[in-house]
Amino acid sequence: MRTKSRRLSSPRWALAPNLVLLAALLGPPAAFSQEARLTVTVGPADADVIGADNHAIQKAIDRVAAAGGGTVVIKAGTYLLANSVRLASHLTLRGEGPDKTLLKKIPGVRSKLKLDADYGEMIATVEDVRGFTPGMGVTILDKASPGGWTPSVRTIVRIEGNSLYFDRFLQMDYSVANQGEVFNTFPLIAGFGVTDLRVEGLTVDGSRADSVVLDGCQAAGIYFFHSQRLTIRNCVARNYPGDGIGTQYVEDPVVDNCEVYGNAQLGIHLGTGALHGIVRHNRAHDNGQDGLYLCWRVKHALYEGNQSWNNGRDGISLGHKDTDNLFVKNTASGNGRAGIYFRDESAANAASRNTFEENLIEDNGRPDAPGYGIRIEGETRDLRFVSNTIRSNRKDDVVVQPVGIYIGPKADYVTSERNLFVGNLKQAIVNESQGGHDQLAPPVGR
Repeated sequence: MRTKSRRLSSPRWALAPNLVLLAALLGPPAAFSQEARLTVTVGPADADVIGADNHAIQKAIDRVAAAGGGTVVIKAGTYLLANSVRLASHLTLRGEGPDKTLLKKIPGVRSKLKLDADYGEMIATVEDVRGFTPGMGVTILDKASPGGWTPSVRTIVRIEGNSLYFDRFLQMDYSVANQGEVFNTFPLIAGFGVTDLRVEGLTVDGSRADSVVLDGCQAAGIYFFHSQRLTIRNCVARNYPGDGIGTQYVEDPVVDNCEVYGNAQLGIHLGTGALHGIVRHNRAHDNGQDGLYLCWRVKHALYEGNQSWNNGRDGISLGHKDTDNLFVKNTASGNGRAGIYFRDESAANAASRNTFEENLIEDNGRPDAPGYGIRIEGETRDLRFVSNTIRSNRKDDVVVQPVGIYIGPKADYVTSERNLFVGNLKQAIVNESQGGHDQLAPPVGR
């Protein structure tokens, strides 16, 4: 059995300050070498590539990629996207500012399947082909394969009668009986298998009101998959029918000074083996689910100075193997359930060995569903909360966040020290842990 002394001498606690020191010494990521290479402008006028759609932007990207890297500047204006803008390695995609350069998804198109679309096929026959066009990005799914990695996100290459032909084969069976359908949801900006990328100074808008929702495993407003050394800076991702910013299987991602809001699901979603991420100075608010979401195996990341508020579920959510991360000076307020939420996982898969320092956690919950500052579920271990402020104020004479920290029955080795509990909290700490190894200093400020 582990002892308190062994736990306190764990290398994790020595690592946390080093992460902050490393970030301070490194500062902002250095400019990529492509800055000295080819620069191509795209815009509705007075640009190297004339146009205001995904085809024009893609033409500029392909020209820079053929030169071995460089910069694509998207001039001020509104660009209508019928498919993803696909990035290449060693490239910067730069707008003239998020208030000037807008990439917006075209209106939604959808149809039910007319015939079953099977695994390995490159075709789907739909009831109504109107609105679909060659070159359009689409998703194929059904009720048996509705999310995660089971939908197929594809490009239409041609249309014959009511049949849509795709660029790649389908990865599942989609049936009429299970209400299979095709609709035009796709990432607006996407990088697949790329390295040394920057996206900065622009807004993406997902036209959520008339689009079909797709979860963030395969799509987001800005989306990266199997990529390395990528930076998303000074961007806005809004109104997407899924996640705002999403990454899957990435190393060294940076999301810096971005705003994500009004998205149907998650705000910023690092997931599926995201390693050594830096997420800082972002604003995630008014999203359907969580503001900052750590999915499977997010490890050794720094979350610093972010604000996550008024999201439908949680401000910050951790779960499956999300370990060895440091959260410093973030704010989580006014979210639907908890400021910080640890999902229910087994000991082998829990979000253990995470540190939270100098964060502000305030007024999470709803009048009809009281919430928590911090809620720890599952067999989560080795959590350290130091010098955080956990506050609750009355709203319409109701305390929406009555509990500061809740420790569930299966959690253990939780440390709370120098945390300030203020306002109208009814209970600073509710400890239902059956492990008996928590170290909880007396609450300060009560």
